[in-house]
Amino acid sequence: MSWGRKPRQKYGARTTDCGHGHMHASAREAKRCHELHLLQRAGEIADLEREPRYFFEVNGRQLIHDNGRRAVYTPDFRYRRCADGRLVVEDSKGMRVRDWPLRKALFRACYPDIEVVES
Repeated sequence: MSWGRKPRQKYGARTTDCGHGHMHASAREAKRCHELHLLQRAGEIADLEREPRYFFEVNGRQLIHDNGRRAVYTPDFRYRRCADGRLVVEDSKGMRVRDWPLRKALFRACYPDIEVVES
């Protein structure tokens, strides 16, 4: 049933276009996407991607929720820094959610060669 208004995003964020043909969950994320596109054009970063998915494994076994879904981390962006060749995942955080510290710790343990950046 539609009441003529858009559903509100969690924490009051507004869906925003970044100017590169993508819609983002927040204005902060859209602004960062625009900045990253400029950095890519300048040659400072390469291979910019939106919302890559990383599944968690411990001792070679996938982590599975009680409902059968795989535990996953989906950062806002992934790119390679040209200066050192390092792979970076980045999350635009306006509000820190309760599970973020645990999710970040799991990601760092499962993917130690990838840098995590909060913007």
